[in-house]
This record gives sequence, structure tokens and C-alpha cells, in this order.
Amino acid sequence: MIKIKKIICCLILGLLSSGWLALCLPARSQTLKVRVVSEQANIRVKPDIASEMLFQVPQGTEFVVEKKEGEWFLVIFEKADGTTGRGYVHDSLVEVITPAGLAQAVPKKNEKPAETRKTEPVKAAKQPEASSKSSASGVSAASPLKKISLSVHGLITYFSPSDLNQAAEGVTNYYYLVFGYNRKADLTGLHLGPGYGLDLFYKFFPGLHLGLGFDYYQPAKTNMANFTASGTNYSVCTKVGVKDLPLRISLMFQPVQRFYLKTGIEYHLAKANYFYSVYQSVDTPEENWMSWTGRASGHSFGWLAAAGLNRPVTSWCHFFLEGFYRAARVNNFDGNNLYLDSDGFQETESGNLYYWQVQASPNVSYPVLFIRNQVPAEPGVINPRKAEINYSGFSLKIGLRFKF
Repeated sequence: MIKIKKIICCLILGLLSSGWLALCLPARSQTLKVRVVSEQANIRVKPDIASEMLFQVPQGTEFVVEKKEGEWFLVIFEKADGTTGRGYVHDSLVEVITPAGLAQAVPKKNEKPAETRKTEPVKAAKQPEASSKSSASGVSAASPLKKISLSVHGLITYFSPSDLNQAAEGVTNYYYLVFGYNRKADLTGLHLGPGYGLDLFYKFFPGLHLGLGFDYYQPAKTNMANFTASGTNYSVCTKVGVKDLPLRISLMFQPVQRFYLKTGIEYHLAKANYFYSVYQSVDTPEENWMSWTGRASGHSFGWLAAAGLNRPVTSWCHFFLEGFYRAARVNNFDGNNLYLDSDGFQETESGNLYYWQVQASPNVSYPVLFIRNQVPAEPGVINPRKAEINYSGFSLKIGLRFKF
């Protein structure tokens, strides 16, 4: 009987001791949490600094930890639509919150916050009832961070400045007829123009960027026609060119990370130039020659529409390829024309850039383009008007965008 009482007493003491230890020791099943200690932390898809970023959170944000993989914590968060998501945060950006509520500092490493790639509002995952108050400072709806990016690019533009091209061919055909050469000119027109430019964008809303920028290109085309008529050698040289500096304000919409649409208004600071020369006897051109050189400036508004593909190279540098259409016509050119000839005569004329038809014979006329101080009205002039240079065309742009 005494032995039974001793056994019962031992069991009671054991149960009391176990209960006391359970009260004194922290429960192993309590959830492990981390708190962001850096100014902001990146939540990534994979435990890798080069991995895609889901979003950024500010200092003080708390997360429930599912597990740790090397130097990364897999944390749980709740999206705005109420579903649960998971992402990785580097241990250099957080401190561990022990079940007792004490923070454990984690050694810092070099995981720098990169740019926001998604701005979907997220919230920290719901905590158990016992810890709901302490998690009130969890991830709130992440406000879109206002970012600046700078893009530099090269471009190639296809356009058709018809008045310039037609005038170059018209001048050549005119002297073919004057010198008795029975042939029509077949010149290569000015169409392709390489250039470069840059844009500065400001992200004022998720997926929307306001941009300021410019392009610059300066193409030119030279054609030479050599022929013999009535035993005399002739050479007719035509060179036409343009310069364009479109200053623009644009709006870029990026619905997904790797694709964007863009539209904008441009103000074109444009120039047009021409050079016509006629030489008699190619072997001794100084014997008899004459030339016209004209340079004119104009300006006009235009617009553009573009679509592009964007591919990250690093978190702060993206490669992009863009195709766009630009619409712009300039018809208010003014400048100077310089005439020279082998007799030493020189004359400068200032005025507007005009385009008209020269009547070379009763049934034949040819287009020409010159700078004149007034509307041409001499005999043989047909349908004079101010020249219009068309800068409209399609362009392909390739470059790099740097994010700050």
C-alpha cells in the first residue's frame, strides 16, 4: 500500500514539473518572424540577387518566415486580392524576431535594394490572433516609388523629303536637255538617316512615365552625272541634305515589364541644304563651271507613336528595341543662297526656300528648289510655292535605359 502511494506521489510530482517547464519554456511551435531594418528591402522570386523583384517594402515591415535557405528567408505575405504569396528577402536586410519578442541582429551583407519591377500593393500575411497587434506595422499597401530613368539610343530613320529629291533630279534633267543629252536622270534619293538621342523619364504612377528628350540626325545624298554631248564633256553634281533636332515631351505606358507603348509631341528645329554644280569638260572643270549652295532653317510641330520591347540586363540597366512613326512637315524655311562661277562672279541671295517647275520647252518642265528673296515670277516659272520638307517616316531605335 505504501509503495502504491509513493508511485502516485511520483506521478503527481512529474506532472507538476512538466507543467511548470511548459509554462517557463517558450513554445517551439511559435512562428518565426523577421523585421526589415534597412531603409527598404527587396522581395524577390528566387534566393538570388539577380532574381526578379516582386516589390519593395519600407523599414519596420514584419514578415512570417516559412523557412531559411542559405542567406535568404522565404517569407509569407498577403496580396491586395487576399491571396497569399511567397518571396525571398536577404538576411542582411532584416533582423530575426524571436518568439519571446526580442530582436536578433543579423550580420550585414551587400544586397542593395534595386528598382521596383512590380508595384502591386501587398500586405503582410495575417498573423495568429495572439500576435495580431504586434503585426499591425506589417507590409502596408506599397505606394509606387517615383523613379527616374535615362535612356541613350541610336536610330535609323526612313523618310522621303520629296521636294529635295525631286529638285535634285529636276536640275539634272534640265541640264541634260540644255546640253542636248537625250536621257532621263535616275538618281538615288535621300531616304535613310542615322542618328542618336536620349530621353529622361519620370515615373509618376505605376506603369506611366513622363519623358523629355530629343533626337538628332543629319543625312545627305550626293549624285553625280557625267556625260558627253556634241564632243564636250559635262558633269552635273547634286547634293541634298537635312538636319533635324526634334525636342519632345512624351508619355510612356508600360503594362508589363518587357513591353511599352509611347506617344508624344515634338518641336522640330530643322535645316535643309542643297548644292548644285555644272562643269564643262570633266578633265578641266576650272575652264567653265557654276554652282549654287543653299542653306535654310525652319521649325514645326509634329507627333510620334511608338512601341518597344524592354529586357533587363541588370537591376539598374535595361536594353530596349523600339519602332516608331514620326509625323512632321516643315514649310517655313529661310536662309541664304550663294552663286559662284568660273568667271569669278559671286552673288548671295537671302530669302525663303521655294519650289517650282522650270519650263524647259513648250511641253516639258522640271522641278527645282532654290532660296529666293521673293516668290519666283520670271518667265518659265510654273506653280511656285514655299518648299515643304517631309520629315515623316518610320524609325528603329536601339539603346540602353539606366534607372535611378
